[in-house]
Amino acid sequence: MANSAHPQRIGLIPEHDSTHGGRLGRHLHFDDRSWNFPVRLLKGAAIQTRTWERSTKPFNQGELGSCTGNGAVGVACSRPYRQTGIRYTETLAKKVYSRATHDDTIVGAWPPKDTGSTVLGAMKALRELGMAKGYHWCFSLDDVLKTLSTLGPVEVGVNWYEGFDKPDAKGLVKVGGSIRGGHAFELLGVDAEKKLVWGINSWGPDWGLGGHFAFSWKDLDRLLHEQGEASTLSF
Repeated sequence: MANSAHPQRIGLIPEHDSTHGGRLGRHLHFDDRSWNFPVRLLKGAAIQTRTWERSTKPFNQGELGSCTGNGAVGVACSRPYRQTGIRYTETLAKKVYSRATHDDTIVGAWPPKDTGSTVLGAMKALRELGMAKGYHWCFSLDDVLKTLSTLGPVEVGVNWYEGFDKPDAKGLVKVGGSIRGGHAFELLGVDAEKKLVWGINSWGPDWGLGGHFAFSWKDLDRLLHEQGEASTLSF
C-alpha cells in the first residue's frame, strides 16, 4: 500500500509449497477507507536503530494458514502495546485468525475451512477482541522505518519469495526466485547503519535465527510496492 493511487483491491494469493519454508496464508484486501487512518508519526521523527521487546517466543502456525493472526498477536504482545492480564500464545493467535476469517472478505471461515486471511481482518480482530483500541497504516517505506524507530512494531503483509525461505547464517534473506504466496509477520526492529529491518516469523524458533530474520530496506520498499501493506496499533 505504498502508493495512494492504488484502488481498493481484494483477491486471493495462490500459495506454493516449499522444502525450506512453512505455511503462509495472507490474502489481499486494501480498503480505500484505510487512507483516513495513517500512522501518527511525531513531528520530526527520525530513522534510528531500535528493537522492540516481545514477551513471547516465536509462534508456530504449523500447517494452518494463520500468519495474519500470528503477526497481529506478535505486534500486540510487544512493547509498547502489550497488556497485562493477557496470555499471548499460539492459541490466542489462532483465535485472532479465526475471528479474522469471519471479518475479512475471503469466502469461508476457520474452523473448519482454512482459508487464510488478510492483515485488515487480523487488525479488526485484535480490536474486537480487546487487544487494541485501533490500528493505523504505514503508506511508505519511510512510514514503516519511522514507526519502527519511534512508535512500535508493525505487521506487514507482503509477497513471500523463495529467497526468503532459508535465511543465511546471519539471519539475512533476499528477494529471489519465484513468489511462493502472500505472508504476514511482525517487524520489530530497524538497523539504521546496515539499512535492515528485523522480523519474527511464525514457523517456530528453529527457523532463521531463533525465529528471527532480516532483510534490506530496498527489498522492503519493493515488497510494499508489490501490493504490500503495513499496520501498527494505537493505544
